Amino acid sequence: MKTLIFLLLPLLLFSEEFKVASYNVENLFDLKKSGSEYVEYIPFTNHGWNEKSFKTKIDNISRVICDLKPDVIGLQEIESDTSLKALQVGVERCGWPMAHRAIADRKATTVKTALLSKYPILQKSEIDPDGTLRTRNILEVLLDIDKKRVRIFVNHWKSRSGPESRRIVSAKALMRRLMKLPRNADYILLGDFNSDWKEWRTIERSPRLNDSNGITGINHILKTVKDGKPVNKYEIKWPYHYDLWMELPPQRRWSHNFYGHKSALDHIIIPAGLFDKIGVNYKDRSFGVFKPSYLFTEKGAIFRWQIGKKRYGKHLNAGYSDHLPIYASFTTEPFVFLKKRRNRFDDDNKKIESKTVHISDLYSTPLGWINAIIPEAVVIYKKRGIAILKEPKGRAILVYKDTKRLKKGHRYKIAVRKLYDYRGLREVTKIDLLKDFGATNIEPLLLKGSEDLGRPKYVNEVVKEISGIYRRGFLHYGNGKKIRIYYKKRKSRPKNGENVTLHHVRIGLYRNRPEIVVE
Repeated sequence: MKTLIFLLLPLLLFSEEFKVASYNVENLFDLKKSGSEYVEYIPFTNHGWNEKSFKTKIDNISRVICDLKPDVIGLQEIESDTSLKALQVGVERCGWPMAHRAIADRKATTVKTALLSKYPILQKSEIDPDGTLRTRNILEVLLDIDKKRVRIFVNHWKSRSGPESRRIVSAKALMRRLMKLPRNADYILLGDFNSDWKEWRTIERSPRLNDSNGITGINHILKTVKDGKPVNKYEIKWPYHYDLWMELPPQRRWSHNFYGHKSALDHIIIPAGLFDKIGVNYKDRSFGVFKPSYLFTEKGAIFRWQIGKKRYGKHLNAGYSDHLPIYASFTTEPFVFLKKRRNRFDDDNKKIESKTVHISDLYSTPLGWINAIIPEAVVIYKKRGIAILKEPKGRAILVYKDTKRLKKGHRYKIAVRKLYDYRGLREVTKIDLLKDFGATNIEPLLLKGSEDLGRPKYVNEVVKEISGIYRRGFLHYGNGKKIRIYYKKRKSRPKNGENVTLHHVRIGLYRNRPEIVVE
């Protein structure tokens, strides 16, 4: 026993554990006019970007970093080395000095990727995806961690205002660089990829994003998905990658909240080389999202940097960023799996004990894979890959994609296998039909057009008939009531002031408010 302790002692004495984080700080501009700034960040104009606002922004972001206490942090939306140096001074001032910095500034993009580190930077280079200003360079930094070396790749891919092909450009450039490294290389991919962990599913329902036949940069090019499932850390092999969001349950996989639509745009992604016995390795189950209360408003929204909407859109000198920081720990010790928990989330298709519930219960059930039995539900609506199920004396819910076996007007016993939120709208995305009771009359299950359809409890319901006047995107009906109305075919949209009568239309959700959807 003494001999064993003696042999292990050098490893325990000289091992190093360190925390790596990623944070999109939302437009950290300096006070020099370069001509490429966003209008509201041109210094010393009526928008109010001046010494006071710059200092407040630096102090606020520094506070986040000092409270998070990373040893290495990848940053996005840094305008210049001047901004980065000011932030470096800010974190030192609040008690968390980070002596080394790097920024991808070889291309004159409006904002850039950067890094602060407590460890020495041995090399710094940049990956230019396509040579244009529309794509930001990826920062590559080689760090010395207790005489062990690890590469950090800081990414900020094209925003979702553009289609997936724009992000694929960055993914391919990054993957070409990774393929030149040894198979067991130690590296960490992090940053704002502007892609969800399940992007291959997300773009299926968005023709605007999907110009790549369903291929995604983060899932297919970086290989975070295999055989239609997220890569499992227990079976990872080169050249696949493990997205650390898989460490958390599905309902907690978010660092960005856009009008109630929570998504995981920020990522820390690692290769098989960080699950071995040599060099740098991942510290199992250390991934998380940094969520101190001050990063949220009283209403629960992320407390982003505040710019007024009136007059010149002045900086209000309050707030932080529209993203939350993410982090994970790494070590120079061999990788060790922690003991498996009873309810782990590494396999997104885990088995869960079945439970009989009502449809109303599905609105408060955590997202992801479930096994909920609905004893009786009627298909009251079905069009173009969408169906709506309703309990005879209960609520309704939308089924997306998995609708081929459902027949309108039939009553079923159904097993709900998976739940999803699409921009706040609760959906079922996987079902099993346990029993078909046959056809039934759906008319008594439909809403009347006289109801106050703007109430949240009517979302996912179907309206039998409603009449009113169309005015500027709203249907005015009843005695002074109105509800937003969305026509999927613009040609079908009536003229302003025209009388409208609709039959069998569903109620969806837009920016957390109910709307009538005309397919």
